[in-house]
Amino acid sequence: MVNRSHLRFIAVWLVTLELLGCATMMRPVELFPMGNEDFVRRLRWLDYPGAAQHMVEEVREDFLERFADNEDLRIVDFGTERIEFSADSRQVVVWHTLEYYLLPSATVKKERIRLEWEFREENKLFPGTWLITTEFPQLP
Repeated sequence: MVNRSHLRFIAVWLVTLELLGCATMMRPVELFPMGNEDFVRRLRWLDYPGAAQHMVEEVREDFLERFADNEDLRIVDFGTERIEFSADSRQVVVWHTLEYYLLPSATVKKERIRLEWEFREENKLFPGTWLITTEFPQLP
């Protein structure tokens, strides 16, 4: 005889399998908005270590060195302006608008930032992740 705890376990297991199946079926282009939105949000909140997690290791350290120690940098706004996917939807170029000021100045500067992202698959069970492959430009 099957008791209620067994039924709950089976139900949870089936829901988990269904969710895993849906995640692996998502195409890279469908996964991109989540990563891009998280990157933008973390920069707005000055969460540089969190934003750096969206970068390949080769550019991550430089980004953290320039931003994490810059207590004078204040980001007013950081938004996505335009997104262009490659033909195979595994690379994307994103143009952002960054509004910021550097203390002690209160003059807001506006920069247009171009970042390249690449989709990196990990294995068959995990859908993969989008990572920024270009250095974040120096701010004047």
